[in-house]
Amino acid sequence: MVLNKLRELTRKEDRETRVNLKHLLEDIRDSYPCTLEETILVELVANALDAQPSEIRFLVNRKNDTLTVTDNGSGMNQGQLENYHDIAATTKVRGKGIGFAGVGAKLSLLIAAVTTETKYRTFHASTKWWLENERRAPWKPVSAKANVKGESGTAVSIALQNAESPLLNPEFVRGVMQRHFYPLLDSEFNIILGNLYNRGIKFYVNDAPISLEPAQAGEYRSFLVHQGRRKRPSGIGIIQKSGKELPEDSRGIAISTYGKVIKRGWDWVGITPRNPALITGVVEMPALSEILTTNKADFLRDAASLNKYYSYRKAIQAALLPVLKKLGEIIPPTERPEKKVRPLEKEVEHVLDDMLRDFPELSPLLGRKSPGEPAYGVLPDEKAPPIGRVEEGVESMSGTEGGEGEGGGVDIAPGSNPGERIEPDPEAAEKGKLHEGRKRHPSLMVGYEDDPSLQEVGRFRENTVWINKSHPAYKKVGQGISEKYYAHVAIALVLSGHLEEGKSPLDFINQYLKLWGEGN
Repeated sequence: MVLNKLRELTRKEDRETRVNLKHLLEDIRDSYPCTLEETILVELVANALDAQPSEIRFLVNRKNDTLTVTDNGSGMNQGQLENYHDIAATTKVRGKGIGFAGVGAKLSLLIAAVTTETKYRTFHASTKWWLENERRAPWKPVSAKANVKGESGTAVSIALQNAESPLLNPEFVRGVMQRHFYPLLDSEFNIILGNLYNRGIKFYVNDAPISLEPAQAGEYRSFLVHQGRRKRPSGIGIIQKSGKELPEDSRGIAISTYGKVIKRGWDWVGITPRNPALITGVVEMPALSEILTTNKADFLRDAASLNKYYSYRKAIQAALLPVLKKLGEIIPPTERPEKKVRPLEKEVEHVLDDMLRDFPELSPLLGRKSPGEPAYGVLPDEKAPPIGRVEEGVESMSGTEGGEGEGGGVDIAPGSNPGERIEPDPEAAEKGKLHEGRKRHPSLMVGYEDDPSLQEVGRFRENTVWINKSHPAYKKVGQGISEKYYAHVAIALVLSGHLEEGKSPLDFINQYLKLWGEGN
């Protein structure tokens, strides 16, 4: 019965398509930063994780040059299995999980034939899929091979054309898992990931458990990340300092979501330690899955997504800096000569006040300075009566959590920044008290550093642009070029690297310098 229904579905695949499927698959392949084999493995695992399994098994069979990836997750129903074979289908939704439309199996067609077995309730079927030519990728039902042992799950078997493929090397499989899914192999992350994968997850390659490599000698720290007014941690991280230089692909802090590492390095976090080649670590932030690109391999760069990304990045910085300080990795404070930077910072503030309407994605990068126009909001207070309901979008205003004085500012006024606020409402559910203050203007601090190893004119750290006095262009300032003009060019250049996708850095720099030139 099931096979007959599947045979009817395959008739659709018998038609010649005008789309060059091979080129489409190659375009998808090229959108990933890893090798094809590594991408295939990562995406097979990512899709398996979305099915909420408790274990994922890799079986390398050198006799028939086959890699089989089996999970005991929810499996696919008949409609999902049909859609799975549509190369152009994008069944995954942004903000939901970390897999992407079965792309691991689809990319496998470039180098292998793919057999898929799935169980979902009473539905149990297997198919074979291959790339026949550039325009045809037919599939047909085959007898189930019983790779799925439990009541539900999916097994994807890749029959490789190349017997030397790294996918047939268990150590390659193990290494990919350790690099790309580190948080799922470290019990330290269970405090966050345990809520997402409540059955826990174990990984095996040829029946041997996959675990982390023993840590190199050095110092180890863990830390929690809190964002906004949440009492529960929104993220967790670990950091290790080695006694010797680490391999290039292990250096820096990795950012992961749902256990999948998205990127690694120091640029994304906006902090540079004293010895960057000795430091490795991972920060897990599940909420960032909401702003992953459709292929779940990077973060979106539209204004709203960057706003959220930079807001979470600031929370990560706040948690990470004290840890780096304990490890002796914070570079000593560099110059902030008040007489030089205060007038400069005022000019920057006036320019950014006008520009943030067009470039709202920069807002979370900046500090906030009072006084501004009057603003009103509700401070959470468990002792107060219910006064409103939770709304999205905040603006920083003066005052402390107790409502007294200027303080460091509280994000409670209505605004466009990511975060939750309490809005007065007759149907009140949240407790709080009204607070009156002033909106805080965006402010950017400026400092000077002297580091010949840096190639950049300046760099951004927290809400400060550090101008590099060792840059050859800066050294020409003494030959008649205005130092203040140079400083503004450097600030504009640094900020232009944080714009949303599609916006022109050159237009930003021109607009910045025009507004500065027109200012008093």
